[in-house]
Amino acid sequence: MPSSLTPGRRPPVVPSEDAHSSEYIARCDARREFICGFSGSAGCAVVTRDKAAMATDGRYFNQAGRQLDANWELLKQGLPDVPTWQEWAAQQSAGGKVVAVDPTLLSSATAKKLGEKIKQHGGADLVPVAENLVDLVWSEGRPARTPAPVKLLPAEFSGKDTKTKLAELREELKKKKAPGFVVSVLDEIAWLFNLRGSDIPYNPVFFSYAVVTSAGGAWLFVDPSKLGGDCRKYLEENGVTVRPYETLFDEVRALSVSGPAAAGPGDQPNGDKGPPQGATKVLMSTRGSWALKLALGGDAAVDEIRSPVGDAKAIKNATELEGMRRCHIRDGAALIEYFAWLEDQLLNAKAELDEVAVAGKLEQLRSKHEHYVGLSFDTISSTGAK
Repeated sequence: MPSSLTPGRRPPVVPSEDAHSSEYIARCDARREFICGFSGSAGCAVVTRDKAAMATDGRYFNQAGRQLDANWELLKQGLPDVPTWQEWAAQQSAGGKVVAVDPTLLSSATAKKLGEKIKQHGGADLVPVAENLVDLVWSEGRPARTPAPVKLLPAEFSGKDTKTKLAELREELKKKKAPGFVVSVLDEIAWLFNLRGSDIPYNPVFFSYAVVTSAGGAWLFVDPSKLGGDCRKYLEENGVTVRPYETLFDEVRALSVSGPAAAGPGDQPNGDKGPPQGATKVLMSTRGSWALKLALGGDAAVDEIRSPVGDAKAIKNATELEGMRRCHIRDGAALIEYFAWLEDQLLNAKAELDEVAVAGKLEQLRSKHEHYVGLSFDTISSTGAK
C-alpha cells in the first residue's frame, strides 16, 4: 500500500526522471512505474500516508486510467480545475507537514518553486532525503545497471576533438568569470568527450558527470570498468582525468568547502594556474539536480545557467552536418525498399501482415546499411479495438 512508503507525515514525491534529468531512463530508475504501475514516459507520483496521486499529460490519460489501481488519483494535467502535482503535494502538506524528495531526482529550480508552494499552503518545507524511499521498497526484482562498455566516437563522425571542445567551453567560462562548470546532462557529456554508451535503451549515453574548469582541468566521473584502452588513451591525450562515478558528490562537496574560486576537484593537472581573477560562483545547468546544487554549496556558491555545452552541441560542424545528410539518405533507401516490399506483399502475394511483422521487416532492412547501430525508439503502431 502507498502508506507503507514513509514513516511519519512526509508525503514523498516520485518523479519520472533519473539523476541526470533524463526523459528516457534505464529500467533500474523506473521508480515511478514501480510504485504506481503507470509506464508512460511522463508523469509524477506523490504518496501520503493515506492517499496517492499520479499526474500526467493528455498523451497518457487513457493509458494511466488503465494502469493505475484504486489506490491512485489520476491528475489530468491541463484540464480545468485539476491541480498540478506540485499543487496537490502542497495541499497535502497543510498543517505543518513536510514533503520529502530524493534531491537527485528534482531540479534545483523545481525544488525551489515546490518549497515555496508548500509554505504558501501552510506546510513546513520540502526536505531532501538521503535514501530514496521507493528504493527501500524496491528490494527485489530491481534491474541492475547495464555493464555495457563506453565506446569512442571516431573523428570522422565527431568532426572536432575533445581538447578543442573543452577550450571553447573554457572561453565561455572566462567570459562569465566562472571558475568551473559541472555537466550533469548525459547527452551533453557524450558529445563533449566524443564517447557513446548504451546505459539507457535507444539513447547513446552512459551514466556520468563532468567538471570542467576555466583554468585547464577536466574530470569525467564514470564507471572506470566501462572504459577500454582506446577511451582511456583518448581522454588522457585530451587532458581529461577519470574519476569513479559514485565519488562525484563527495568531490564537489570538497570543492564547495575550499571555496567557489577553487579550480576543481582533486589534484590539479600540470599547468593549472588556478581560477581566473575575479572568479565568483561555480556554474551548473538549470537542468542540474537539487542535490548537485546543495553539494556545491547552494545559492551562495552556485549560479544556474543555460548550459553552454548544450548550446555548442546544437550548432553542428561540417562533419556532423554531412553525417546527418548521409544518415538520412541511407534511411530513405531503407524506407523505399520497405515500401516496395510492402506493396508486393499486399498486392501480389496477398499476404496478411501484422504490425509486428512489418516493423521487424523495416528494422531488418535498416540494419543492412552501413553504420547501423539500432532503432531510435520502440516502434509505435496500433490499430483496431484492442
